[in-house]
Amino acid sequence: MLAAYLAERLSARLFVPLALALALAASAGDVSLGVLTVDAGFALMLLAQFRSWDDLADRGRDAVSHPDRVIVQAASVAPIVAFSGALAILDICVAIERDGSGIAVAVLTLLIFTLGAWYVLRTGRTAAGDHLLLAKYPAMVVVIAGERVVSAPVFILGSALALYFAVFAYEVWHDPASPLSIGGHR
Repeated sequence: MLAAYLAERLSARLFVPLALALALAASAGDVSLGVLTVDAGFALMLLAQFRSWDDLADRGRDAVSHPDRVIVQAASVAPIVAFSGALAILDICVAIERDGSGIAVAVLTLLIFTLGAWYVLRTGRTAAGDHLLLAKYPAMVVVIAGERVVSAPVFILGSALALYFAVFAYEVWHDPASPLSIGGHR
């Protein structure tokens, strides 16, 4: 079930370019192959963690709008919950190992708690909620960059902001169910 879920919801066609965009935004201009590869790998782990969280939180709504999805049809979501939890722990460990400044861990912890609280407390889809969910992408840039934010704040925060506007534009164009949508064009 987990393999079918990953194949369905973590398309390399979408997530590899997104991971590369996150890595480039966090690069502080250092686009060496080694740094980019490690950062993109970390970005993929973060993307997988938060995609699975989104899918778990949206399972009830997806039962109506996307009844054919693996997570909706599954008798148990325990494998996806375990996968997501393991990724959260692994991502925190990677953030600790990569960034001695504590910036990555602090931002990742804040992101985890903020999105977790949002998923528990939300009663419906709102424009503010969609903005909050989109804010995870620039937050991921800061997590990936870690202490590089201190040495290149304009580059990294500017890149994170540009990425936010890009994912916002994608959401507006792509998701007709979003309160931010202009009609959806899948």
